[in-house]
Amino acid sequence: MRVFTSALALILTASMALAAETPGLATSAGPGRVICKTATACELGIGSPAKLKYRIDVTALPAEDKDRLSKQCGPKGEKPCIATFDGTEMGDPVKIKAAKIKWYN
Repeated sequence: MRVFTSALALILTASMALAAETPGLATSAGPGRVICKTATACELGIGSPAKLKYRIDVTALPAEDKDRLSKQCGPKGEKPCIATFDGTEMGDPVKIKAAKIKWYN
């Protein structure tokens, strides 16, 4: 019985590790207004006023896109940044790890 319990524990541990490494579902969000409060985390609001908000992790984007987001899309930005993000869900449909961004302005 101990061998069976140990084997079952090993199988469960391996399957949990595999599930943790499995990427989320591919998704797209936008177009909408982007506001970045930090260099790695942004919010994408859909609608005017925003009725749907996505939390966007931008760490996987190319450096030039991250630079543009941090410099032009802050909460005090005079001209709003409008974009669509493609990426993967992060355990929640409104949390996205961005892999690609399409700019509209």
